[in-house]
Amino acid sequence: MKKSLPYFTYLLLALFLCTCDSAQNIEGADDATDVDSTSEKPAVPRIIFDTDIGGDIDDLGALYALHVYADSGLCEIAAVMSSWSMEHHVEGIDAINTYFGRGDTPVGKYVDGPYSKEEYTWWLGEKFPRDLKYASAPGATPLYRELLAAAADTSLTIVVTGRVNNVYELMESPPDSISPMSGMDLIAAKVKAFYIMGGNYVRTGKAEANFKWSGPGVAKYVIENCPRPITLNGGIIGNREDGYGTGTAINDLPEDHLMRSGYGYFFQHPPEWSGLAPSDTIPEWSIWDIITVQVAVTGTEDYFTVVDEGSVAFDDAELTTWVAEPDGPHRFLKPKMNPKRYADEVIQPLLVRNPKY
Repeated sequence: MKKSLPYFTYLLLALFLCTCDSAQNIEGADDATDVDSTSEKPAVPRIIFDTDIGGDIDDLGALYALHVYADSGLCEIAAVMSSWSMEHHVEGIDAINTYFGRGDTPVGKYVDGPYSKEEYTWWLGEKFPRDLKYASAPGATPLYRELLAAAADTSLTIVVTGRVNNVYELMESPPDSISPMSGMDLIAAKVKAFYIMGGNYVRTGKAEANFKWSGPGVAKYVIENCPRPITLNGGIIGNREDGYGTGTAINDLPEDHLMRSGYGYFFQHPPEWSGLAPSDTIPEWSIWDIITVQVAVTGTEDYFTVVDEGSVAFDDAELTTWVAEPDGPHRFLKPKMNPKRYADEVIQPLLVRNPKY
């Protein structure tokens, strides 16, 4: 007859087995955690934003939207470049960056001036905190070269929503103390892609302003010689007359909000070219530049059709024509989503969101 083990012996054995099992489960959980923590997340775009801010107001909306995306972890802002020489442009840019807690973001200036003009960037620089002045801002070309030289290969995205002069001068820059590489070689090695607001590809017959104001042959040289992929947003994508007007929700923001202040100043003091009468109410306005930022950060999704396999041809008056060809290096956007729905549902919420901090 077998002797039975005492009751407390069974109890101790059961506790021991449970402890071992729990330890194995915890160890397995730690292993799973280790796997998750070491898995790489998709890299977000690291963007250099090159803007002609100060003329039209959608440039303010574009930089504001870029910061909203950065607050959401969807992109990083490596630098902002001004493509005109108005001294208040870099100061307005710094005020916007500071408003989002990114006052240390490098700002480059186009070196041909400075000139003074009371635009909304002047107003923003006067009304909101900032510490950068035109005189102390670096030139765009050396700043571009420093950023590209220090970057990992194909790690930077360049978004241009104005004249392409800064990119042209970067392309033409020779090796120097910053880098033994030419500007063109730096672009080929360090830039992933360009997103450029410029040209007309659907409704042609008129030179688009950004390419025209870049100067004779400048846009042609940049587009035809760029060694990295280019996605182009032409003149109809974002035009309020084509259904893309939005922004009236800015009227509901507090008066001391940066967007209300900047947009409000623009429409209270409209530039002559706009044909507008002064108004205290912000109307629906075009969003060309904001769309270019959106596509660069989050993609075309269901919003636009991308036309590729072609290239852009220029005439002597900076008129652009799309030439279909296999393996062509360029792409341009065509509407897909209803323009008004896109403007109100995708873009307008970006313009009224508060900074994260």
